[in-house]
Amino acid sequence: MRFGRIASVVAVAGAVILSAASPAIAGQKNGVVESGEFGLYWGTGSTGLVYDISCGDGNLAGDKFPGSTALVNDNTMSYRNKSTYTWRVYTDAYTGGAYGTLPPGHVGNASKTFQNSISSEYAEVYGCLP
Repeated sequence: MRFGRIASVVAVAGAVILSAASPAIAGQKNGVVESGEFGLYWGTGSTGLVYDISCGDGNLAGDKFPGSTALVNDNTMSYRNKSTYTWRVYTDAYTGGAYGTLPPGHVGNASKTFQNSISSEYAEVYGCLP
């Protein structure tokens, strides 16, 4: 009985440590940009399909907007940063090519450099950096 109690305490302590070490994951990739997430939108003005994520994705090739068959890679026109971290978007996979920096709370349309050209993105926070 005592061993079972100790094992339970150790398991709970481990879960607490793990949850404190990584960023919170809301309902990522559910098509809704929630607090703590970054969203890439298919349309301008944060309209249309949205790909929401809480940490990053080094290669958007093959990723689809939730609930659709439309691919995210090189298919976004605007973004919204509802996290407390700065995000970077890149024109090539695995942080290659040109990059743009989006501070917390930023909402906007992609510049000509990034319109339909984003292939990777990540939050500048420990645990999310490539």
